[in-house]
Amino acid sequence: MRISIEQPPDNTSLMGVVKGVLDHHGIDCRSAEVFVLSGHAFLINIHEELCPSGPYCWRYDRFVGLLRNVGLEMREIDTLTPTADAHRKARLEATVRERLDRGIVCSLLGLDNQLVLGYDDHGFHTAQPWSDQVESTPGRLGFGTWREYAAGPPVSFFEFAPGERRSDVAAVPVALDFAVDAWRCPEQFARQGYGVGCEAYRNWVAAIDAGHAGEHGNWWNAVVWAECRERAGDYFQALAAAETPGPVGPRQARELAVDYRALSKLLYRVSDKSASDSDKRRLVEQARDLETAWVERIEGIRSR
Repeated sequence: MRISIEQPPDNTSLMGVVKGVLDHHGIDCRSAEVFVLSGHAFLINIHEELCPSGPYCWRYDRFVGLLRNVGLEMREIDTLTPTADAHRKARLEATVRERLDRGIVCSLLGLDNQLVLGYDDHGFHTAQPWSDQVESTPGRLGFGTWREYAAGPPVSFFEFAPGERRSDVAAVPVALDFAVDAWRCPEQFARQGYGVGCEAYRNWVAAIDAGHAGEHGNWWNAVVWAECRERAGDYFQALAAAETPGPVGPRQARELAVDYRALSKLLYRVSDKSASDSDKRRLVEQARDLETAWVERIEGIRSR
């Protein structure tokens, strides 16, 4: 069986999964709204050694709660390693098939975030948002063996249920609170060995100094977190241009749009593989200072 669903090619693959689910259920929500109202636009998470796992290995609790802003419930079904015993894998596979048969959309996170498109007698079909040439998004997960994911981390399956989208008046304040907390209280979100918010930038600079600037992790973290800030800029620009008053005033929205777009450009420059380590370090420090300033700006908005 196959589901009529598509995963957009966002670098932030979790947001591509969420947008695909929203589109599947006919929930009208622009990409920029998904990023901001879920809080993901404000997240940054960097491993001490700047490995490419930063966009995936953080605590999802607050994010899952904020998905209700856009009309979705997200629940983890189970997590298993590819080497788990055959009985446990068979039981999880049967659970996911049962969900799909009932019309419930599912995703997995193994090598990357992927929508589950359906299944046949031999395995699940999985989304490949960046083409079938990208090794981190195999097009199948074979029943029993999970061989396509054998070299990767544990595989987590999630299910999604549509709900009622919250009004922007209710949704935006809690998303902005997430932005401040992700910066001021990073321990709420970080796993061991990782840093969120201000700690992310500390890890990034230290990792560059330790010689990791030329590795894949620097590029991947930079393009993911740059995309998040780019979507935030798009959201606040639309808010500033709206004909009717929004949850953030037009002047404040314009200022945030400028800040986020400038921050996005800095991070995209960090992703430039031809840039020197010293240039990358300088750009990361500039991004840190700008992000510090916009967190203070958001705090000012929330205190009024």
